[in-house]
Amino acid sequence: MPGRFRCSNNQLADEMIHGRMLADKGILYAPDFLINAGGLINVFSELKGYDRKNALAHTEKIYHTTLEIFKKAKAENITTIEAAKKIAEERIAAAKK
Repeated sequence: MPGRFRCSNNQLADEMIHGRMLADKGILYAPDFLINAGGLINVFSELKGYDRKNALAHTEKIYHTTLEIFKKAKAENITTIEAAKKIAEERIAAAKK
């Protein structure tokens, strides 16, 4: 099974299968890339010349993004992982315009 894991922080062996199992049991699961976003924001801020206020402002958005993911997953009857990826793809597409 070692080759099946894509990153060290992913808690699910298979996001699609196990994400669906959690959803079917009514368990909310926040994908690892969402939960780790605060660390990435902080590192990025450090590279640009650290501004604590700016870093905090960006990390506070994680809460609202999490709620958006949970809401989309419920509305579309998809896993939170699928919802998070859809939202990310939508944001990337919008940024390219």
